[in-house]
Amino acid sequence: MTRPILALLACAVLSQAQPSSVTVTGTYHFTSPQTQQSLNEAVTILRSVAAVQQVSVDAATGVFTFSGPAEGVNFAAWILPQIDKAAGDNAHHEYRLPSGDIGRVNFVPNVQKAQPMQELLTILRTVGDVQKIFTFTSNQAIILRGPDWQVAFAEWIIDQINQPIAQKPDTTPREFSVGGPDYRGMGHGARVNLLAGMTSPKQMQELLTVLRTVGDIQKIFSYSNSHALVLRGGDTDLQRAEWIIQQLDQAGEQPSGARIFAAPAGDDVTRIFSLRGVTAQWLQTAVTGIRSDLNIRKIFATPVPADIVARGTEDQIAATAAWLASHNALVE
Repeated sequence: MTRPILALLACAVLSQAQPSSVTVTGTYHFTSPQTQQSLNEAVTILRSVAAVQQVSVDAATGVFTFSGPAEGVNFAAWILPQIDKAAGDNAHHEYRLPSGDIGRVNFVPNVQKAQPMQELLTILRTVGDVQKIFTFTSNQAIILRGPDWQVAFAEWIIDQINQPIAQKPDTTPREFSVGGPDYRGMGHGARVNLLAGMTSPKQMQELLTVLRTVGDIQKIFSYSNSHALVLRGGDTDLQRAEWIIQQLDQAGEQPSGARIFAAPAGDDVTRIFSLRGVTAQWLQTAVTGIRSDLNIRKIFATPVPADIVARGTEDQIAATAAWLASHNALVE
């Protein structure tokens, strides 16, 4: 019986040594008029961004009561006055939490409607990896929280998207070097590309699919208002993606000659084949045939203009060119 008694005593000592989580309570009274939707959004912000789960609101008076650990409650008490305004501003709203996270409130007056705001949120979640984020739509506010490198990346994305829509946008790619502990000093960056030719929703979706299936770019999403693609990846993947975008995003005639990208290391070649006199159905049949006959998995077709984008070894790409030539479809 000695060992069980000693074990129970040890557990009791450890339990007493652990500091208990102190729960504190905060309150806030909204001074600007709020709808039921905006009050619900504020509740979600406190729960999802500030991590305060015990939240109640009196809709008639606009009074919030929230309880939880001091760090979250203090952060919540900072957030609510920042969004309690009819319109946003250009001020720098930042809060540093004791845990090391940074909280931000950003107003995005150039993102007015629900769909663009949802697209921006999706970009920040999927490309920027920001999970603690939500919107306060009545004044176009985005509230987010994360480590400093992640917040810096999110700020850069927001700055690129929150721009007036230009009649003739500058299509020069915008670049950002992503930091953080997960990249171990390896080349890792992000791009924003404004498209000039592939601007319809269908074309943008096709280009996204090419970059995902052929380019291996998984962290990518589009912002339809400015025909922008926001993407993130390693250096070689970004170089390949940039090349694909420049080749496919043509407002005029298709480029002539062979279009080939060879990775700096390894037998890894990407080629865009320009085709003639083919239908969309023929393109899909050709892609299926090339996958089956040549064992090329990274391949996709765009019907307008008629292109096939394929990636494989040098021998596989040469075999693809021969396959298309034998069907009298290859332009170059």
